[in-house]
Amino acid sequence: MRLASRMCRLAMIGAITASPWLCQAEAQERQVERRQLPGASVESVVALAMQLSPELAAAALDADAAAHRVGAAGVLADPTVTLQAWDVNGRGVGQRWIGAEQEFRLWGKLDLERGVAEADAEAARHQSRAVATDLIARVKTAYAQYGAAHRAIDLSLGLKRRLDEILALLRLRYGASSVDQQEVIKAEIEAATAETEVARRQGEAKSSAARLNALIGRDSLAPLAIPRGFRPLKIKLTLAGVQDLARAANPALATTSAQVRAATGTKELTDLNYYPDVTVGANFVQRPTGDNSGMFTLGFKVPLQYEAKDAEQRAASSRLGAAQMRYDAIRIRLDGDVAEAWFGLEAVRKAIRIVEQRQLNPARLSVETARSGFAAGAADLATSLEAERRLRAIELEILKLKVEEQARYAELERLAGGSL
Repeated sequence: MRLASRMCRLAMIGAITASPWLCQAEAQERQVERRQLPGASVESVVALAMQLSPELAAAALDADAAAHRVGAAGVLADPTVTLQAWDVNGRGVGQRWIGAEQEFRLWGKLDLERGVAEADAEAARHQSRAVATDLIARVKTAYAQYGAAHRAIDLSLGLKRRLDEILALLRLRYGASSVDQQEVIKAEIEAATAETEVARRQGEAKSSAARLNALIGRDSLAPLAIPRGFRPLKIKLTLAGVQDLARAANPALATTSAQVRAATGTKELTDLNYYPDVTVGANFVQRPTGDNSGMFTLGFKVPLQYEAKDAEQRAASSRLGAAQMRYDAIRIRLDGDVAEAWFGLEAVRKAIRIVEQRQLNPARLSVETARSGFAAGAADLATSLEAERRLRAIELEILKLKVEEQARYAELERLAGGSL
C-alpha cells in the first residue's frame, strides 16, 4: 500500500511538473500553424490564388491548347495511297496500279497558316494573363476588405470597453446617489449598442474571409491568418507613366493586337484563293504479261467559283477591319480608364490626408478632454459619449478610405498589366 501511494504521488508530481511544458509546446505548435496559414500578408493569398484558382487554371489550359494547335498548322496534308485494279474480267486482273498522291500548298500558304496559328496562340496567352491580372486585382481588393474588417473589430471592441468603463463608473456613482438613474440607463443602452456593433463587425469579418477564400479557390470556411495590415503602396505615380506602362503591358490590348495579326494573316490567305495548289502523284503499273511501268500525274484545281472566293475575301477584310477597330477602341478606353483610376486614387489619398490631419487629432484631443472631465465629474455623459462616437466614426471613415485606396491601386495595377 505504501509503495502504491508513493507511486501515485510521483505520478502526480510528474504530471504537475510536465503540464507547463506541454502547454508551452501546444502554444508553440499553434503559433507555427498560424504562421503557416495564408492571410497574414497579401503576397501569401496572391501566391495561393495563383496555385489553386480554377478560373486561372482554365485560362492556362486554353492558352496551352492554342499553343499546341501551332504544331498542326502550316504542314502538308497526309498523302493518299491508291490501289487500283484494271481490266478485271473472268480471266483475272489485267493491271494492278499502286500509287500515292500528295497535295502541295504553294505561294507561301503554309507559312501564313502557321503565322495565323501563332497569332491565335499569342492572343490566348495574353488572355490567360488578363485573367491572372484581373484575379490578382480582385484578391488584393478582397484582402484589403478582410484586413479592414479585422481592424474595424478592434475599433468596435475599443469603443465597447470604453462604454463598459463609463457604465461601471456610473453604476458606482448611482450607488452613491450622485447621478440620475436616466444616465445609467442611457449608458446601458450605449453599451448594448456597442456590443451589437462588435457582433456585426465580426460577421463582416467572416463574410470577407469567405469571399477571399472563394477568390483563392479554397473552401469558404478554410482558416486564414490574422492580417498584419494594409500592403504598402507606391506614393509617387504619374498619370503619363502609368498610361505608358498600360499601353505596353496591358493584356487586353496585347490580345487585340495579336487578333489583328491573325486577321491580317487570314486576309492574306484569302487573297491567295485564286492561286491554286497542286497535287502530284505517282503510280506503279504491274502487268501480268509484259513489262511493268510507271505513271506520274500533276493536277490542280481551276478557280471557277470566283463569287465564293470574292465573298471569302470580303469577309476576311471585314474581320480585319473589325479587329483593328477593336484595338483602337480598347487603346482609347484604356487611357480613359487609367486616368479615371489615377484621379480617383489621388482624390482618395487627399481625403485621407485631410481626415487624418484635420479631424483625427482634434477628435482624439476631444476624447481625452471628455474622459478627464467625466472622471472628475466636470463633464456630463452626453459629451463623453459624443466624443467617443465621433472618434470611432472618424477612425472607421479613414479605414473605409484606405480600403478604397487599396482598391484603386489594385485597379491601376490591373490596367497596367502588373505591379507598379
